[in-house]
Amino acid sequence: MAGPERVAAVAPKFIELEVLENQQVSPHIRRVTLGGDEVSAMTPQGYDQWFRFFMRREGQDALRIPKSPSTWFPQYLAMRSSQRPWIRNYTVRDFRLDDGQLDIDFVCHEDPGPGAAWALRAERGERAVLLDEGLLYNDDGLEGDVLMVGDESALPAIAGICGSLDEASRGVALIEVGHRDDIQEFRSPERVDVRWIERGSARAGDAALEELRGLSIASELGYAYSAGEQLLATGTRRHLVRDRGMDKQRVTFTGYWKLGKAYVS
Repeated sequence: MAGPERVAAVAPKFIELEVLENQQVSPHIRRVTLGGDEVSAMTPQGYDQWFRFFMRREGQDALRIPKSPSTWFPQYLAMRSSQRPWIRNYTVRDFRLDDGQLDIDFVCHEDPGPGAAWALRAERGERAVLLDEGLLYNDDGLEGDVLMVGDESALPAIAGICGSLDEASRGVALIEVGHRDDIQEFRSPERVDVRWIERGSARAGDAALEELRGLSIASELGYAYSAGEQLLATGTRRHLVRDRGMDKQRVTFTGYWKLGKAYVS
């Protein structure tokens, strides 16, 4: 991730959760609803609020996590490998704090990674823990249109951003999906043009980048955000900075995953 500094979480702590519901919402997206008394300890910040998600590995009798939110990683490394949980990064798809619930969308393809595999088998009552990390999206009050580019792994982030933007905001969101049935409806400002791109047999990210290269971008573009497959995120930034002359400090980009690998840390 580069560009504007991320927005830190508000008083991050380990939040213990349990699975309440698990449903397939489209061919490649599975939504897990989690809840618990501790959900109210989170502060919803909107936009692309993300978190570390700690999951029990298949075969483990219980979920074990580090003790301290501030020094969790060295503690994790010190754990016996047989006791280490899976840890992946996800974005809040929806908050219902009054009900003590939140939704996470998992992209599930053939040969799923650890997070998707967990989502596919997680039953009601399964325990999980999250650690709030705040926001990557940070337009820092810049004036002008906003541009968002991502694939289905960035769909929760882009949906959260669109739902958090001021109603007067203008811009374009390009979202590449593997299948048109993975398209989701979500709230966005009237003058934010949400465009869905079905990739078909193309390499992940290529269809979105092709759409971006042919896009007529407003001269008053103020800020850009790109997330998803690593080459899509870096390719978006490269195009905007090198080909469009955009200030790199106005572009936030982050690779969620890399083709051929389950996860990019």
